[in-house]
Amino acid sequence: MRTGSDKFELAGLVLAGGRSRRMGEDKGSQSYAGSGVPAVRLAIARLEAVCARVFVSINAEQRDDPVYARLTTIVDSQPDRGPAAGLAAAFDAAPESAWLVLAVDMPLVSIELLRNLVAQRDPSRIATVQRHADGTLEPLCAIWEPHAREPVAHELAHGRDSLRAVAHRHAAAIAGLPQPERLRNANTPAERELLRSCLERDGRGPDHS
Repeated sequence: MRTGSDKFELAGLVLAGGRSRRMGEDKGSQSYAGSGVPAVRLAIARLEAVCARVFVSINAEQRDDPVYARLTTIVDSQPDRGPAAGLAAAFDAAPESAWLVLAVDMPLVSIELLRNLVAQRDPSRIATVQRHADGTLEPLCAIWEPHAREPVAHELAHGRDSLRAVAHRHAAAIAGLPQPERLRNANTPAERELLRSCLERDGRGPDHS
């Protein structure tokens, strides 16, 4: 029988099932720094560097989108419930896996950052998360252990969908991150352009490690 300190298999999950209402177009299909490669494929490549298997969390309407047609996907079973529903569906599909999740709209996250997170993983906790510069927990670039399945399901069953709240409530482990600014995401076209400028300014293409 496994104990809370045992390390379960770590699978990768790109969170791409959002409606992208503020962005105005699907976030996973966008490219950064002129690469022409969809953001979802860049996120997959990063996760493949640290995970044996990688899946993409999508909503039902994305199943026929050519961007996702040839990817290994997990469809949200609870529409419009956000990343919590995507993680819940992943736990349903593979309940014995821990999940390294990465939001598709976080192009500054590097392979180096993900390796840093994995190195500090605490499988005895519900999750291992990171902090933004202002101290806010970031649950969408984090490792969620199998014993998070029930708390996440409980959150959804009670009409809530905040993974950050789950991480707070259950005292998730906090990984130290040298560059918390790389956890920034893009919800609007203006934010997307800002992150593109960041990538170009520091000379790191979106496929850089």
